[in-house]
Order: sequence, then C-alpha cells, then structure tokens
Amino acid sequence: MKDPAQYSDRTFGNQRIIPRLPVPELEETCGKFLEWVKPLLTAEDLERTSEETAFFCSEEGPGPLLQAALVEFASRKDVGNWLEPFWDRMYLEGRSPLPLYSNIFYMMSLGPLGRDETQFNRAAGLVEAMIRFRELIESQSLKPDLQGGRPICMIQYKKVFSSCRIPQKDRDILRTPISRENPTLPDQKHIVVARNGRFFILDVIDHDGSPYSCSAIERALAEIASVEGPSEYPLGVLTAVSRDTWAEARAVLRALSPVNAESLDLIENSLFMLCLESGQPEDMEDLSMTMLLGDGRSRWFDKSMQLIVCPGGEAAINMEHTGTDGSVMVRLAGFLTGFESDPREKVPKAFKGKCSWREIQFHLNDDLREFVSRADGECQRMSADTSARVLLFDRFGRDSIKALSVAPDAFIQMALQLAHFDLRGFPVNTYEAVMTRQFLHGRTEAVRSVSEESVEFTRLMRGPEVPPEQKATAARKAMEEHVRRTREARDGEGVDRHLFGLCNIYRDLGTDLGIVDTPGFFETPGWLTLRRNLLSTSTSGAKGLFLAGFGTVEDEGFGVRYLAFPGSIHFNVTSRTALRGEMERFVDLLESALVEMRELLENRES
Repeated sequence: MKDPAQYSDRTFGNQRIIPRLPVPELEETCGKFLEWVKPLLTAEDLERTSEETAFFCSEEGPGPLLQAALVEFASRKDVGNWLEPFWDRMYLEGRSPLPLYSNIFYMMSLGPLGRDETQFNRAAGLVEAMIRFRELIESQSLKPDLQGGRPICMIQYKKVFSSCRIPQKDRDILRTPISRENPTLPDQKHIVVARNGRFFILDVIDHDGSPYSCSAIERALAEIASVEGPSEYPLGVLTAVSRDTWAEARAVLRALSPVNAESLDLIENSLFMLCLESGQPEDMEDLSMTMLLGDGRSRWFDKSMQLIVCPGGEAAINMEHTGTDGSVMVRLAGFLTGFESDPREKVPKAFKGKCSWREIQFHLNDDLREFVSRADGECQRMSADTSARVLLFDRFGRDSIKALSVAPDAFIQMALQLAHFDLRGFPVNTYEAVMTRQFLHGRTEAVRSVSEESVEFTRLMRGPEVPPEQKATAARKAMEEHVRRTREARDGEGVDRHLFGLCNIYRDLGTDLGIVDTPGFFETPGWLTLRRNLLSTSTSGAKGLFLAGFGTVEDEGFGVRYLAFPGSIHFNVTSRTALRGEMERFVDLLESALVEMRELLENRES
C-alpha cells in the first residue's frame, strides 16, 4: 500500500491514480448469478434459467461476443468507467416520478431549536455552511474521501452544486458544471427559495465572490416568508410527476415567454434549492413524508439538492440521484452539523451587506394552468398512496453487534430477512447498494441478501425443536455469506452491474455483432426476478444524520433505508398505502427479529 503521506490532500489531486472499474470474467459472473437466483426460483424456473445461462456463456452463445465488446469498450482511452454511460442512461430514461422512484432524503441530526433560534436562523446557518462547503470544493481544500486509507474518486463533488436534471421526451438531460454539452453556468451566486408554492431568487454571494453573512441571509429569509398567500398555480408539482408529462409542460412553458425561459434558467442554474416549510409535521411519519415528497408544491425535484427546513428546525437534503450517491451527501451532512470543520487556515470573511432577493415570475396560459392543476392532483394522489413508518430502535446499535463478532450490516440484513420470512413465509429478491467509488467515476454495485445460507437461517429459526446452537451457527453462516458478497461487490466483482453492462452492449451493438434477437438469457425467470427489488434496502455512514429514506419502487414491496449508530439503529420504511398494514407488521417483526438475533448470539457466545 502506498504511504498515505504520498497522496494529495487536494480534493481532486488523486484522480489520476484511481484505478478503473474492472470487467469481471463472464463465466464467474454467470456462476454467481445462478447461485444468487437459486433460492428465489421454482425448480422449473431454475432449470430453464440454468439452460439459458449455459448457452449464453458457451462458444455458440452471444455471451462471449458481448463480453469481448464490453472489454474493448472499457479499454478505450475516452471511457473512464465502462458502467458510467449505461448508468446515466438508465436514470435519464426513467419516466417515473422522481420523488418516489429516484430521489433520497437525508435528515440531519440538528436537535430542537434553541430559545432564541428560529426556522430562518437555522436555515440561514445551513445555507452559509453549504456555501462554505462549495468553497472547499472549488478551492480543492476539501480533503479526499478515503477507504481503507486510500483516496477514492471525488468526481461526484463537481456535480453537487448548480446541477439539475432537465426533463425531455423519452430521455432527460443532466446539466452540471462539468457537462460536455450545455453545462450549467459557472460562478453562480444565487440559490432559489421555495415557500407556499412560490419561488424566489436569493443572492448568497456578493459580486466579488464573498459569501453573505448568516444574519444577512436570515433577514432575507424572514422577508421572503412575509410574502403572503400561496401560489394559485405552484409549478413545483410539475417536477413531481412523470417525466414525459413534465417535459411536455416545460416545453410549452419555455416557449410561451422569454420571462419563463429566464425564470427556468435561474432555477436550473442556481446553486441549490432551499425549501422553507410553512407547516410543522405532526409526527415522525409525517416528517419522513415531508422530506420525501411533501405536497410537492414548494419543491423542485429536478435540482441536485433541495435543503428542506421545517418550522421546528428539522432539516434534510433531498437528493436527485442521477449524478450523485449517498456517500457524498453524508460527507456534506457531517460538515453542516459540525462533525467536520473547515480545514482552511484563512476562511474568507462574510459580507455583511443586505442580500438582494426577488420573486421569480412565470407567465401562464390556460394549457399550462391545466398542466399544473392535473399535476397537483397527481402529486397529492401519490402522497396519499405512499406510507412511511419510522423505527428508532434504541435497544442496541452497531457497537453491541460488533461485540458479537459479526458485521453490523450483515446482522441487520439478516434481521430484515427473518422479519420478511415471518411476515410472508418466503424470501423475496432483496437489493442493497454498495459504494464503488474506489474506482474512477465509480457509483454503486448491488448485493443480493437472499442466499441459500439466509434461507436456511430463516427456516431453522422457525423450525420445530431446532437447538439454539444450530440456529446460531446458521445465523453466522448467513452473515458470513453476506459479508463475502459485499466484499466482492465493493471490489468490482459483483453480478448486477456486469450483466447490466452486457445487456446495454447488446442494446447498442447487438446488430453489429450479429446478435439479431434478444438473447434468451435476458428473458429468463432468473434475470426477470433480479430486476424486481421487492425489498429495496440501503444504508450509509451515519455521521451528521438522523434519518434517511426513499420511496418503494415496487407496488408489492418495501423500501428500507437504515442508519446504524453506536447505540441505536434508525429505520425508514415505505410502502404503498394499500400495504400499510403489512408494512406496519413488517416493522414490528423487524424489531422483534433484531432482539431475538442478539439474544441468540449472546447466549451462544457465553
């Protein structure tokens, strides 16, 4: 391993030494694929999948041709990461509403407002800190993220500020400061404030590049909040509905008036969005839904970051997922909450002058008013059709799990498997994202939590007259298998992304390669099963965070985001409202599973 002293402290100073994402061997991936889908398929479906997989990998099959083309593509000098263009396309071609199918919220651990603190004071402090974080990125003063003592790819930090997803028919565009085509404008000095369905431009950096002071921003926010009355036609709801609907409406909006085009540019080029909530959420579930979707009227879900601040001081970042992943938001949250300090010896002084602000205007015609009205109704239906449950599990946390000599994440994943088995009596395809930023332009890989070991574990846990020793042994084997899969995924030896790459190579080059018909492999029960994440899960570092969450992507499934703290574990679980009862029962069973598993392993240790 290289001496850490030889690595650069500059934010992007190590990019040239970050290794490229490897292309796994075809036979190894296909072998793991069959191993992964086996516990999820009937004997008949497994046989069909195995036969098609064997042909796919054979010399007569299309697999070797696709593999060779992928390897060649990955070796090109103009391709930093072979997965990146396919990954971007997957997101940008998605037509589903962003707030429930893509975006993620990260609620920060800020505590209640102080006696003399207000919503505007807290929001201003967070805005000021975000501007300082941007300054660290721009000046390359933000130290590189490390994994195992080695620097990892930092390219996502260039897409955090002044970035926006632009709706287009069939395929959106991601505009960032580093986009090759139509990048967002550099050196932006404003944010956009949303309140009561109205949008305001607020300068947070003065003409010479100095950030405005917290007190100046606070005064401006209080003035903005004093503007009375909600918007009759809140355009933010358009960003919450299907992408083709929003693309059509945006084209009409932009063509109608130069004022509209200028207003859209102001929003899309802004550093980020600040959403000042006017109503206080009633409980944790309401708070979760506020950070995920709210009523959609004071949001712009296309923006890379929306900072949402409630009257009670609760605050979260709602992240548009196309260009960035959670590890970047965790680093930002840690900075905003004081877990990481400004490393610069000389921090630029804040400008104490008055922040200028004005309301953003739009000209609407009857067609656009109808677009907004329909979108508003759809947004409220989406909200009503989505349920959330928050579990703040405080019996123990990651420290107690580590004391059992098991990996905390594997422990939690097996608790999820046990809870689901108790709920429905069978396993379902489970997705967990694992970061791969140790590779250039790396994003994530998928870990599939269901294994033959996990199925055996859940079976024995509920089997009659099974000795505790046997249950504990099965639990540890299941967790060890999960750790092994996680390690492989992190090292670029996963299954999902490789097969995804081969599928995209077929899409782009299949005809040129002489592969006319869709390979049967991509129509097998095994492949189709892995495409549906009925238990979609994710976690991240917890420093600076209190809760994180996302919407479920399947009507019959659950979305589970969790944070493991030293002494607690916080879960945010979502489902369709039609499954609310099942989801509530699942969370109760999860709580019981966590306690039961700890007691089982503790007793076996003693």
